[in-house]
Amino acid sequence: MPSHVRVASDVGGTFTDSIAYDEAARRITVSKVSTTPANRAVGTVQGLKKALALQGATGASVDYVGHGMTTATNAVIQRKGARTAFITNRGFRDLLLIGRQDRPSLFDINKLRPTPLVPRELCFTAGGRMDAQGQEVEPLDEADLAAAAAQMKAEGVEAVGVLFLHSYANPTHERRAKDVLEKLLPGVMICASVDVLAEFREYERASTTVLNAFLQPVMEGYLKSLSALLQDEAEGLGLRTSVPIMVMEASGGLMTLDSARAKPVHTVLSGPAGGVVASAHVAARAGVPDIITMDIGGTSTDISLIRDGRPEVTRSASLETVPIRLPVIDINAIGAGGGSIAWIDDGGALRVGPMSAEAQPGPACYGRGGTRPTVTDANLVLGRFDGATRLGGDMSLDMEAARRVIEEEVAKPLGLDVLEAAAGILRVAHANIVRGIRVVSVERGYDPRDFALVPFGGAGPMHGTPVARELRMTKILVPPTPGILCALGQLVSDLRHDFLETHIAPYARFDVAEAEAVVGRLIAKGHDLLAEDNVPMDKRTVEVRVDVRYIGQSFELAMPLDMLSGAPFADVWAKLPEQFHTGHLKRFGHSDPRAPVEIVGFGVTAVGHIDTPELPMVPEGTAVPPAEALMGERQIYFEAVAAGETGQFYTSPVYARDKLLAGNIVTGPAVIEEVSATSVLYPGDRATVHVSGSILVEVTP
Repeated sequence: MPSHVRVASDVGGTFTDSIAYDEAARRITVSKVSTTPANRAVGTVQGLKKALALQGATGASVDYVGHGMTTATNAVIQRKGARTAFITNRGFRDLLLIGRQDRPSLFDINKLRPTPLVPRELCFTAGGRMDAQGQEVEPLDEADLAAAAAQMKAEGVEAVGVLFLHSYANPTHERRAKDVLEKLLPGVMICASVDVLAEFREYERASTTVLNAFLQPVMEGYLKSLSALLQDEAEGLGLRTSVPIMVMEASGGLMTLDSARAKPVHTVLSGPAGGVVASAHVAARAGVPDIITMDIGGTSTDISLIRDGRPEVTRSASLETVPIRLPVIDINAIGAGGGSIAWIDDGGALRVGPMSAEAQPGPACYGRGGTRPTVTDANLVLGRFDGATRLGGDMSLDMEAARRVIEEEVAKPLGLDVLEAAAGILRVAHANIVRGIRVVSVERGYDPRDFALVPFGGAGPMHGTPVARELRMTKILVPPTPGILCALGQLVSDLRHDFLETHIAPYARFDVAEAEAVVGRLIAKGHDLLAEDNVPMDKRTVEVRVDVRYIGQSFELAMPLDMLSGAPFADVWAKLPEQFHTGHLKRFGHSDPRAPVEIVGFGVTAVGHIDTPELPMVPEGTAVPPAEALMGERQIYFEAVAAGETGQFYTSPVYARDKLLAGNIVTGPAVIEEVSATSVLYPGDRATVHVSGSILVEVTP
């Protein structure tokens, strides 16, 4: 029986993906089970048990657990978080309602702003004020706090976000307000902005703090339930209490379970982040550092661009119109997944998504009561799946149900036959995805043809070729276990802490000794946090950056400080303006070396390096796949490529991926099947199995 097994799970809208890795045998087993919306922790445990059983192991063998989920994301989208209140300085009650002047038309009086997480009647104020230098202008009025607490209690408030102006410079008022409210509101979670985002720009800080408060009771309950169920011997996994449970965060790093409970806002978009990290890892093993990821799940397609093996990280993001000011992997999420519903709009045009059939009832072919045509139904009708296909190894598919809903909802209204309608559903879905990829590539100055497309997720490898052809990309990399890649990301990610201090001053007047003192203090804080996580010194990396802008600009660029070169700090600091001018030119296409620059703040990323598992390699073979890899043939309908052509059925061999060897070449049309996903090679494709386990596909434009 394996004695050292790492496991990880990723909870999506339709499926929960799990992976188990035996360190000694370097063996991976995977599972896909339906997500359990009533209590997602139940589906998580079911999936982990299944993956462990395939190893011949139980929870007693597990010494590491990684977890990514959409719990926080779904709570925001569905507005199913805690009843949250907000308290700030007197005169700033409408801070969340006013927001920023970022509407498309400044003078459009009919423009409606998104509804904030906190209604106006639950926004409160208190006397007291700090200035931008952290000097007290007016003392905190604790009588106002008491009056606000009484109203909050009467309103049944479950969480409170606390923000006072310039608390990043002096947190005294916020700390005191938190203490007072905790005493007056027992059982209510109080969230101070300095504990979440200690930097300037009060609106973004307020929005992020309120979002954290909104999520805290939800995530506290979920993570507490998950932890208990993982350790339960009778109903759960039976983990030892000493086993670390790590949670994926949006920046692509890991955080401890306690950190996730305290700062749940960091778990927003955690699932897709795991997929991006894993994509970078497996692509680097195959010698492909520049990639565009295409994660197609049941509900959405998540897209990201990676250069030189490192995902792009941004500090400005939003979720369902809620601004988030935190480090987040730059992911463009669009409503195009296997469960996306096909429909006809008022103008008679075929549309796909963003509505999804989700896990319940799911696509019509799942046989769970779904009555709307989806992308998965179209794939089944066109032969990408067949009657013998078992999604996740278990779920059978109902071909007749899929044909029926496509015919009734799409084919008849548009005057098409069922095959034309199904092919049309895929073309519309592909067009949506292509637009999403152009957002992260063409619109940011990158040519997609310089990158390899990495399709993953349960549906990704079925759609790689048509998307690549539309973008004239000639290379596709299908990673190992593509349907479980987000879960794999939690096995190859590192522990991470990000924090920032605001210090606004012209560079010319910023004292070198003061800058060195700030940097030294932040580096020490990074080491303290890693020490609390029990990360040994030789596994730590602390990176420092300085946020810089031209005087008069509203936004800044993060410039890394090379603190590991051994050069005196004064020399490193002296190079900062030139470094900024170069960075500004690269990012925006222009710079002004004669213009004065301004320091905005200092940021630190403290990384605790996890021992990356040595993923299994594929045994060497010849160009010809072994006979046992061929499972049979399937009639697959491929839509027309050139104008004037019509779609047609092709006899396509079906291969078992786990039987293919390194060096094997498969030409399209063909299908490569595995438990977690199905890869479809279009006519003209040429796929080669790489020794790392990835499949490299050459696409004919």
